[in-house]
Amino acid sequence: MAEVVFGICAGLIAVSSALYLYLVWSQRTFRLKVFAVARRARVVAFTACFICSLTAVPSVATAVDGFTGRDGAGTLCSNLTAQAAVFSLQIMSVVWTRPEDDFPKAVVGWIFLLGAVAAVLVWEFHLTDVPSVQLASASPNDSAAAAYMLTHVCVLTVVVSALSVRYGRMAAAVWPHRRAAALGLAVTAMGTIVGLGYAVGRAAAIISHLMGQPQQLMDSYVVPATGGLATLFITLGLTLPTIRRRIILPAGSWPRDNSSSHGSLIRGDS
Repeated sequence: MAEVVFGICAGLIAVSSALYLYLVWSQRTFRLKVFAVARRARVVAFTACFICSLTAVPSVATAVDGFTGRDGAGTLCSNLTAQAAVFSLQIMSVVWTRPEDDFPKAVVGWIFLLGAVAAVLVWEFHLTDVPSVQLASASPNDSAAAAYMLTHVCVLTVVVSALSVRYGRMAAAVWPHRRAAALGLAVTAMGTIVGLGYAVGRAAAIISHLMGQPQQLMDSYVVPATGGLATLFITLGLTLPTIRRRIILPAGSWPRDNSSSHGSLIRGDS
C-alpha cells in the first residue's frame, strides 16, 4: 500500500512543483522583493514534500539505506523533510500575515525551532539500529525506534494543528475578494488536517503496538493513505493562485499596530 500511495503522490507532486516553478519564472518581472522569503519557503515546501513522499516509498527508503550504509537513513530523510515542509508552511503564513517590520523575527524563530527539532530527531535516530521499512512502520521492535517515531509525530501533531487553523482563517478572510487564492489556502488547510490524521493515527498505532494490541489495518492502509494525501493536498494548494494584495484577516489574528499602515493584513507572493 505504501509503495503505491507514496509513489503516485511523489509523481503528482513533481508535476505540481514543475507547474509552480514555471509560473514563478513566467511572472518574475512582477514579483515583489518583500515576498522573497515566502517564495523561498514555498520552494522549500515543494521540495520537502516531494522528497518526503519519494523516500517514504519502501523500496526507495531501502535504497537510501544501502547507499548511505546506515539502516533507517531513508526514513530519517523522509521525516526531516516532513518537518521542513510544515515549518515552511508556518513561515509562509507568517510572511503573508504579519506586518513587514515584524515578520523577520518570527521567521528566524521558526527556523531556529526547526533546527532544534531536527537536532533532537537526529540524536534519537542515532540510538536506533533498524532498517527504514521497520522504522517507518507502526510496529517498531525496540523502544528507541518507538521513541524516535513518537517524537516525530508529536511535533507534527502540534505544528499541523496550528497550521490547519491558521490557513483556514486566511482562506475565510480572502474568500470575498480572491476566490482562487482562498481555494488554494483551503486545500492547503485540508492537507494539514489530513496530516493531523496521519500523525495521530501513526502515534495511536505505535502506542497500540507497545501495549500488545497491534493495529495492522491502520499501519497498512490508514497511515500510508493519510500521509500521501496530506503531502499531495498541501502541494496542490500551494500551486493554486496566491494572494497578491493585502486582505484584512479576521479580527484577533494578532495585535494591530495602529501607527502602521500594515495592520492586521494578509500579504502574498506571486
